[in-house]
Order: sequence, then structure tokens, then C-alpha cells
Amino acid sequence: MSQDDTLPTVDTAEVPPSALEFFAYCEAERDRLRNTGQPFDEALFNAAVDLALRKFQVIEERGAS
Repeated sequence: MSQDDTLPTVDTAEVPPSALEFFAYCEAERDRLRNTGQPFDEALFNAAVDLALRKFQVIEERGAS
């Protein structure tokens, strides 16, 4: 599996609980999409997850979580 086919690593000490819930949802959704038999751009999915997790982190750093 290439780097683009894996979800980003999450350090639980650095992200708010809502981001961890989102990440858990994304892991389950990725697995569901893999098993549908339909085309699935996993690299694009993982890039979107990474972007969202970075946004969660910015919000947390600003104290607005």
C-alpha cells in the first residue's frame, strides 16, 4: 500500500475529541467504501481527511473547539 492509500496518523494528545471521533468515522467509511465494489479514489479520500484533521487542529489552537 502506498503512502497515499493510508489515513494520516493521529496523535491523540494533539487533537480534540471531536477530531478523534471524526477520524474513527473516516476509518469506518473508508473500509465501507473499499467494500462496495464501486470505484473509490482512496488517495483523494485520505487527502480530504488530512485536510479536515488539520482544520480541527487549527480550531483547537485558537481555543474554539
